Amino acid sequence: MKKRLMIAALCGVFMALTGSLEAHAQGVNLTGTWQVKSDKDPGVTILKLSQSGDSVSGTWQPAQGDPSEIENGKIVGETLTFSFTRNTHPINATGRLSGDTIFFDITGHKWGMSKTVHRTATRIALK
Repeated sequence: MKKRLMIAALCGVFMALTGSLEAHAQGVNLTGTWQVKSDKDPGVTILKLSQSGDSVSGTWQPAQGDPSEIENGKIVGETLTFSFTRNTHPINATGRLSGDTIFFDITGHKWGMSKTVHRTATRIALK
C-alpha cells in the first residue's frame, strides 16, 4: 500500500512540474524586434523573432551583410537557444531572458578556432 501511495505521489509531482514548465514557457513572449548591441562594436544587429509555444524562428540581421535565418530556436524557462550561419560559419547563441532584455553568449568557429562573444538585446517598442 505504501509503495502505491508513493508512486501515485511521485506521478502527481511529475505532472505538476511538467505543467508548470509549459505554463512558464507559454508566459514568455519573444515575438518582436530586438536590437542587439556590443560594448565594443559600434554596429547594431536586428534580431526578429517569432515564437510558437517553445519554438522560436526569425532572422539575425547584422549592421553589415545579409540576414541569416534562425534555426533550431527553442525557449525553455528563461533560456533561449538557436543557431544560424554567417558567411558559411555555423554560430550558436544562448540567451538568458530578463524582462525585455536578453543577455547572449554567441559562439562560432573560424579558421579552426572557437570564439565566444557577449551581446545584449533589448526589445524595440513599436510605435
